This record gives sequence, C-alpha cells and structure tokens, in this order.
Amino acid sequence: MGILVYRQPTLSGDGARIEVLDQMRGVALLSIFLCNLVALSGASATDGTPGGWMYLLVHIVLGDSSRTLFSFMFGMSMLLIYDSARRRDRQPYWTLLRRMLTLLLIGSVHLYMIWSGDILFMYALDGLMLLAFLWMSPLLLLSTGIVLLLLTSSTLQDWTPGLQAWLSERNWPSYDPSSWPFWLLSQLSGSMPSLQQWYEHPNWFLMMSEWQLAIQHLPFFLFGMYAYRKGIFQQIARFPGRFAIAGVILLLIGLAGKIANSFGYTAPWVSTVAQFYPFAYVAVTIGAIFCIVWIGYRGGWVSRILSLFGPIGRMAFSCYLLQSLIYVSVFAATGEGVFGYIGWVDVMPYGRIFAGSLLFFIAQMIFATYWLKYFKYGPFEWLWRIGTNLEIPSFRRNDRRSASSAARIQQQ
Repeated sequence: MGILVYRQPTLSGDGARIEVLDQMRGVALLSIFLCNLVALSGASATDGTPGGWMYLLVHIVLGDSSRTLFSFMFGMSMLLIYDSARRRDRQPYWTLLRRMLTLLLIGSVHLYMIWSGDILFMYALDGLMLLAFLWMSPLLLLSTGIVLLLLTSSTLQDWTPGLQAWLSERNWPSYDPSSWPFWLLSQLSGSMPSLQQWYEHPNWFLMMSEWQLAIQHLPFFLFGMYAYRKGIFQQIARFPGRFAIAGVILLLIGLAGKIANSFGYTAPWVSTVAQFYPFAYVAVTIGAIFCIVWIGYRGGWVSRILSLFGPIGRMAFSCYLLQSLIYVSVFAATGEGVFGYIGWVDVMPYGRIFAGSLLFFIAQMIFATYWLKYFKYGPFEWLWRIGTNLEIPSFRRNDRRSASSAARIQQQ
C-alpha cells in the first residue's frame, strides 16, 4: 500500500508561499479573462475582420487551456493548504471542506445572480470531489488523472446531452399533495412544478453543465496534486534546460492539434492530431506550466515581467469577480438577474473590446500591486479565509493583531 498512499507531507517550495505559483495564477487569470470577453461583453467577432482574426487567435492559443491551467494550480493549492493544516495540528479535511463550501456559496451567488459564465461554482464542486483523493500517492494520483482524462475526453461528451434530453422527455408523475414536505413547499412557493417542468428549467440545465465541466476538469486538478507531491518546482529548478525544451515541444504539438481542430484540416497526420483534441490542449497547458516556471527561475528581464503577475495572482479571486461585476454592469448583452437590465453599452467589435480589456487588466495589475502594500489579502480572499478557518485574520499590514498572533506562534 505504500505505493498507493501518500504519507509524508512536504512543502514544494521555498517557504509557505510559492511566488511562481502566484505568477502562474496571474497569467491564467489573464487567459481566462481574454477567453471570456465575448461572454462578458457580447462583443461581435465577425469572420474576416481584424477582430475576428484576433478572436480566432485567442481561441486557438488560450481556449480550453486557460481553465485547465487554473485547475492544475487549484489542485496544487489544495495540497498546500492540506499540508499547512497538518503542520498546524488542524483537521485538514474539515478545513478544506469549509473552504470549498464557502467557495460554493460565493460561486452560487455569482453564477445565478450575476453572470452565468462563472467558474467558481465548478471549482468548488471539483474541490469537494478532491477530498476523496487527498490520501493518494503521486503514482495513484497520476494514474487516476490519466484514466479520468481518457473517460471524460470522449464518453462524457457523448452521453451527457443524451441524458439531459432523456430527462426532459420523461413523463414524470406529479407530486403527491398529501405528502407534507410537498404541501409545505407549495405553501412557501405558491405552486409546485411537475418533475418534467423541473428538468426543463434553465437552472437545471445550468447545474448539469456545471457538473459536466467539473468532471471534465477533475483530471487536471489531480495532475496539479501529482506535480505538487513530486516537487515540480524543484525539479524544474534542477533541470531547467530539459523542462524548457519539453515545454516548447509540448506547446508546438498542442497548438498544432488546436489549429487542426479549428480549421478542420484533412491532411492525414493533421486530422489524426485533431481527433485527440483534448490531449492537444493538455499539451499546451503542461507546456505553458514548464515554460512559465522555467522563466520564473531563470531570472533576467523576462522573469521580471513575469513577476508583475504575482500581485494580481494573489488577488485572483477578487479580481475575477471584479471583472464580471464591471462588465455585466456596463454591457447590455450580458448579466443575470438585475445585472441583465442595468447595462447601457450595446454590442461592440471584438477588436475594441480586446484592446480596452488589456488596458483594464493592466489597471487591475497596478491596483493589486498597491493594494497589497497596505493589505495582506484581497477582500474576497480575506472572506474566504474567514470561511475556511472560522476566525477573522488581520487584514491591514499594520494591524496589531498580526504582531500578537506572531508572538503566540513563537511561544508555541
């Protein structure tokens, strides 16, 4: 069983925080933001126009790879928190359960009341499922991730739409009015829909799609956990040249597959690559991870540019929510609930939206840098910590509670 169960927790980085992980998170946030521009703004990307070509470029390079990159880092963060809780003699499973339930609550509000393109709800579902995998050894994490990737890359896409259609076509029986739970619910809601109406409700299909996305992305969370257990950052620092070459090769292979899938090329070798599209964006994700970490450890001007993504990576939760709040409030074509009515900007060309969004993201990077000079966390990161640890941490950097907490830790 020693090969299957992980027993000795280790910290895969220098200190409690891995700076390059924050930088990767910042790059991933930019990637997800650019991929979400059409859904956030309702931008028009007409084929043959500069905006259309820009949209296609973003789709090929970043599409389906940005979420997987974030999933990879989320898996690593799960184990970072797990090991940290064990070192502090806290119950790691309860800590992570509270953390995921807090994220699920915030994600639910964001998904159903602000913007239907939310990813927080999906990550919370994956985080809850990951609680069943924390005990695994690196080998078992890798093996399970590969098996799930093989299953979800083909089978799930085939049967999930069919399952949804089957559920909506069933002639479901009506509720028994003599049953007191249904009577109580009917009094509270005014009327109870039939099961068929329930399955045809848009919120049900939204929930089904979130579960589908969660299962599809679960392998990448496991790959992140595997990389953490194997000390991926130390390995890249030890063999930087090998990982850099491997990263470039994986990027080229993955981009070839994504281009083939986007343009429908029919050349024998290209069409073969296109059939394995899920593995194409996996290759892009892994290649990007190798290259980003290599750049982070390499030093020089490229590494300094990458370091600019660190602060916004630390505030990724808050900055992600700020992006959607601002965009659905400004653009009339997006938003849920009240946010579907308050936008005043109509559809704009994708090229203009893309240029303006880059400037907006740069402004977020500047804001995050200055915010973290005065505060320890972003506002939603702070709330997330409260839900995770059931205690209120110090927020400002000059908070007296910080010094008293540090003194208590030293005394222990």
